Amino acid sequence: MKKLIITALILLSYQVEAQIKAVTDEGKEVVLFDNGTWKFANDSDAKVLETITTNETPFNKDKASTFLYRSKKVNAGVYVNPKIWKITDAFKTPVLEYAFVNSLNPNTFGLLVSENIEVGSLKNLKDLIIINTQNRADYFKLKESEYRTVNGLKVLYLRYIANTKGLDFEYQMYAFLTDNGYCSLTSYAFAKNFDQNKAELDRFLNGLVETKKAEGTQTVEVYTSPPPAKIKSKN
Repeated sequence: MKKLIITALILLSYQVEAQIKAVTDEGKEVVLFDNGTWKFANDSDAKVLETITTNETPFNKDKASTFLYRSKKVNAGVYVNPKIWKITDAFKTPVLEYAFVNSLNPNTFGLLVSENIEVGSLKNLKDLIIINTQNRADYFKLKESEYRTVNGLKVLYLRYIANTKGLDFEYQMYAFLTDNGYCSLTSYAFAKNFDQNKAELDRFLNGLVETKKAEGTQTVEVYTSPPPAKIKSKN
């Protein structure tokens, strides 16, 4: 199966020194930070990693989310509030179709990712996302994992923290299987700012829909303000 590329790769665009990893006498991997502290590289509770709960609450798109961005690969798309969420070309990966930035708060972001690969089940997709994130992040912690119904669509919801090259981001993601692959929609922010922006990040996620894929070129407005500044390592 083609290697699944997930959204934690976005962190690799920042030019900073990677943290040092080490292994304890018990064989557990830890991350050593510049300030002398450390933590386990993967400290998610085993029950959270293994269990997917079901949230019976229906989730629906916000009334202000009126502009539809369609995937070019799969039958999926996202409705966004065009006054808030703008397309940015600051990030590029082979599976990333759209990267969004909140024009009112440029430290919050969104991503629509798709691939034409056979995954099998949402549980399989969860496992692939976690494995790939753990392999590419210095630190990973899964906080929530549940099935939801979003605009009538059964999706997998994940919420997790990932640290790569010294930066803590908190992510939440919807993912669902299509007839020829999968689609995931992610909203995220710096971990310290996540809770205060969660309401808007939720509204962005709840714009995910199953719809006919785009044909031809879609006209979009690209966010032209500078992307987040590159962070330099301390000498």
